[in-house]
Amino acid sequence: MIMRVYRCTVVAGKEAEFREFAFTKSHPWLRKQPGLIAFYAGRPLPDSSERSRCMVQIWENTAAIKAAIGEDWRQPRKLPDEALAFIESVSVEHYDIADEFKAGA
Repeated sequence: MIMRVYRCTVVAGKEAEFREFAFTKSHPWLRKQPGLIAFYAGRPLPDSSERSRCMVQIWENTAAIKAAIGEDWRQPRKLPDEALAFIESVSVEHYDIADEFKAGA
């Protein structure tokens, strides 16, 4: 399994637009991708002035990521034009899953 860690910085004051885009377009698209096992989207803790966001995705293998993202899967997907108004920067990293923990298991 492959862990894909996507990070972005939201333009100050545009957090609501980012959230709307994520929940109505980005996340629904991602949920439909074959080979995606899970994803976890994170935002800063309350009372934080941080503008970063993070999404950890768990994929079956690199072939599944390539099928969804394309041949340039090691790079962040090109942002749609509408997202350029509220996303300042993006990065992505990939890792082999080396260990797993499930509470109560």
